[in-house]
Amino acid sequence: MAGFIDAHTHLFPPEQARRRADLAAADPTFAEMYTDLRAKLADAPALRAAIERAGIDRAVAAGFAFREARHLAEQAEYLLAAASEAPDTIAPLPCLNLALPGWEAEARRWLSRGARGFGELRPHNQGWDPLGPDAQRLAHLAAESGTVLLWHVSEPLGHTYPGKRGGISPAELGQLATLVPEARMVAAHLGGGLSFYLQMPEVRQAIGNIYFDTAAVSLLYDEGSIARLVALAGPERVLFGSDFPLLAPRRQLERVIAELPPDAVGAVCGGNAASLYFGTSKP
Repeated sequence: MAGFIDAHTHLFPPEQARRRADLAAADPTFAEMYTDLRAKLADAPALRAAIERAGIDRAVAAGFAFREARHLAEQAEYLLAAASEAPDTIAPLPCLNLALPGWEAEARRWLSRGARGFGELRPHNQGWDPLGPDAQRLAHLAAESGTVLLWHVSEPLGHTYPGKRGGISPAELGQLATLVPEARMVAAHLGGGLSFYLQMPEVRQAIGNIYFDTAAVSLLYDEGSIARLVALAGPERVLFGSDFPLLAPRRQLERVIAELPPDAVGAVCGGNAASLYFGTSKP
């Protein structure tokens, strides 16, 4: 058994948390999501404490889609340092901005230092084409390195909230997965509805490289949504994620387990993430 793994959390260096107002002034997406001081920013000790309280063994820590290279690099350094201090506990996913020159060299540098992939990717917030040549190059890099791309995918309907827009659309992600079928990709937030189209045989065949996580599901969908996703995608393609510190891992894990058939809990709540991010076999 792989143990429980939270496959979608976020960390910020303490120095960035202290400079919260400055970052908001410099970055429109950060301002949209974090100007309100009630929106939490967590560091590595807070994450380790939260997963310990939840009985979770490991976590995937993703970056934020800053526009400026210096902010991306500062956060990437922190994620990699946090992972090096707890290599069996935290899998780091620095974020990238493909609109910046030199992004590929930076990506390779992070991979050489232990990055397990990249995320949470928000191409439209940063001004790059998720289907363009650079995006395809990134997908090929992930395939070649055996790492994972975590995409912010939001539902095109329903209520608005800070940070909803600016990721990749479900249709765009499906197209990219078809263009680079060797790349393993995770569609956050139940994939924004992409899983519905798995009922179409040609789509199911075309996007077999896409996984779906449950991050922030309790803020978006009704009870039973995770069970329906597992029924559509199969338990081998769904990952538990809390979206910490937005939501507490313990409560989210309890909700997911309550919805799942017992024989799916091991894969969804740990086994799939262990295979994708920690290089260990599924249960």
